Amino acid sequence: MENKDMFLFDRRKYLVLIAGLVMLGIGFALMLGGGAESPDEFNPEIFGTQRIGIAPWFLFIGLVLPIVAIMMKRKDA
Repeated sequence: MENKDMFLFDRRKYLVLIAGLVMLGIGFALMLGGGAESPDEFNPEIFGTQRIGIAPWFLFIGLVLPIVAIMMKRKDA
């Protein structure tokens, strides 16, 4: 058995998978914060562009990239 056949994915697939996990981490980090100091006051920052517009796209891409990594063909195949 060759060394190439021992791994399920090749290097390119692992990089795409790791990129997806990093994108998920960035997406969740962008959603952090924005809460009010006390429950009596409202902080409009919770509905900002960063949390409502940008972070969901990072999460979506982070969920799609592992699927792409699984579906990609091997270079040697």
